[in-house]
Amino acid sequence: MPKNYSQLFVLAILLFHIIITGHGFYTMFSDYSGWTIYHLRPIMQLLFTAAWAGIFFKKRWSFFLYLSMLFYELAMKLFFGKYIFGEVFGDVFFPADLIFSFIILLLYTQHFNERPAQND
Repeated sequence: MPKNYSQLFVLAILLFHIIITGHGFYTMFSDYSGWTIYHLRPIMQLLFTAAWAGIFFKKRWSFFLYLSMLFYELAMKLFFGKYIFGEVFGDVFFPADLIFSFIILLLYTQHFNERPAQND
């Protein structure tokens, strides 16, 4: 796959993150009747979007941050899914973020210009 395609995939996913985060902030403030824990969901979406923006700019630490936030989200969904806390923090981008993580894992070497170590 040409290098441009991996960059286009990552850019398309970044645009998806930005649109969903913008929609989350819009809905948070459009019917604001008081602060609840549900108002933290757009902030979590913003964190996911910032991490993916770092992936777009080829920062490896952002890749690991995105994966760790994904594991945090899965843990919240599995262990606290029946509570409000689990609903808010366990359902940020689920299951789209699993697909995005799988895509970036497949494109890791190409996107971050990693080459396998060569033994001389």
